[in-house]
Amino acid sequence: MAQSKFRAIIIGGGPVGLTIANGLERAGLDFLVVERHPSIVSESGAGIMAWPHTVRIFDQLGLTGVCEGRYIPVHDKTTIRLDGTETRTGPIFDYLHDNHGYPCMNFSRPMLIQTLLDGLNADSRSKIRIDTGIHDIKMTKNGVRVHLTSGGFEDGSIVIGADGVHSRTREIMQRLAEEAGEEFAKEEEPIVANYQILYGRAKRVPKVQVGNFYETHGTYRSSQISADEKRMHFGIYRKLPTPTTELKKEYSKEEVAEFVEAFSDVMVMPNLSFPELYENCEWTRLVNQHEGLMKHWYYGRVVLAGDSCAQMTAAVGMGVNTGIQSAVLLVNKIQKLLSSDSNPDTETLGRAFEEYQNTRREEAGMICDVAAKTIRINTWDSYMSWFLGDVIFPRMMSDEKLMTKAGLSFVRGAYKFDFIQADLKSGKMPWVS
Repeated sequence: MAQSKFRAIIIGGGPVGLTIANGLERAGLDFLVVERHPSIVSESGAGIMAWPHTVRIFDQLGLTGVCEGRYIPVHDKTTIRLDGTETRTGPIFDYLHDNHGYPCMNFSRPMLIQTLLDGLNADSRSKIRIDTGIHDIKMTKNGVRVHLTSGGFEDGSIVIGADGVHSRTREIMQRLAEEAGEEFAKEEEPIVANYQILYGRAKRVPKVQVGNFYETHGTYRSSQISADEKRMHFGIYRKLPTPTTELKKEYSKEEVAEFVEAFSDVMVMPNLSFPELYENCEWTRLVNQHEGLMKHWYYGRVVLAGDSCAQMTAAVGMGVNTGIQSAVLLVNKIQKLLSSDSNPDTETLGRAFEEYQNTRREEAGMICDVAAKTIRINTWDSYMSWFLGDVIFPRMMSDEKLMTKAGLSFVRGAYKFDFIQADLKSGKMPWVS
């Protein structure tokens, strides 16, 4: 299995996996994407808010023109209570745009996937295998062999697991480490779900305002929704009675009906109730919101990215953005390494993966913490959560100051591809790199 040419096998064809594929293509490196679903683009998945640092990556990849018409432009955010009473409104997304030179783009998952897919040339698109998962991974000194659930195998230099919270790659990686005497799985904190979310898409009701992002706060319940001219995209949150470590929970029709009934008295906009939203739904899905941060992001020639190693609630809309940042840094590490060594050994790869892990684990951990605090504030998880979120913060910090703080903490220092030259935009707050 000696490899004459570097080849990355990417497990998962979601936003993180396709960002890695785009980066490797621009770096002139070979890859294969393995996706277990029968189609890369499907009508499912929660809405995804691309923050300015992610849109900057799209600009590097030459995709901002492709993005036009595919996302919901957002300007203001309005916060309301469960009864529809408005408590706060402000142009937070305009502040982010002014500060960083790029807007926030509120995508449906299929449109974001299609955009990243369009970033690949015809040859790269032929390197995507659908309708198959991974059965096992075998490692040698010089490479990897990935056995597929559809039969057969693929050889490569490394495996990148971008296959989400239910990551099969992570499971195999931990087993390989254990077989070598490492206790990876035992050293990990469990992935826990404290909240559930009903997400989906609905036909837009004419009275609904376009360009505004609405967020409902209330005891153990919250919602987020925005609309374009035709449709509304939403996420409805509820605290679970007890936390669970069950990763693959499938909700029955009866459980979904109970969830819907629990929101029968909730307003998701000042002029739109949840029942009216639900009546206009085209599709929905009820799932648990997982929270966790893996200690180990790599072993040997296997490395993780995205939700496979860092899970957070969708409350701050940073899950995919965080995963894409990991994707960019990982590709940068690989490209830099291969520029001086076309066939690095496992030890050399391990040093690059360790640098990636240590850097991104700390950064992702901070965002996981913000996401955890935000969902608890939004759902009034405790008296202190309500007091901080609805009383103290609005009086202490304006929307403009809040977005400046967010920009300083999570946006201006973001990574971009080191090896792609592009004329990139900036705003009032200069980028670090």
